[in-house]
Amino acid sequence: MQAKQINHGQSEIWLEADGKEITPHSTLATNEVVNVVRRHTDEEVFKKFYADYHVARQHVASLDLAGLDGMAAELKLKA
Repeated sequence: MQAKQINHGQSEIWLEADGKEITPHSTLATNEVVNVVRRHTDEEVFKKFYADYHVARQHVASLDLAGLDGMAAELKLKA
């Protein structure tokens, strides 16, 4: 999953595989992205993602996990 903050309250997310986008970009509330990732990952993975996600606006943070299906479904990302 790729995620970037567009502005202070919105983020853009999408799924990528082997450097190719496999879902359209979707705009969601930043808090929603953070909360879904928190629910679907362990604390160490979440902390690493959160730090990368908040480096700067427009910075793309990646979350590489096997089994992103549940997270993608909750975020309504469809290929």
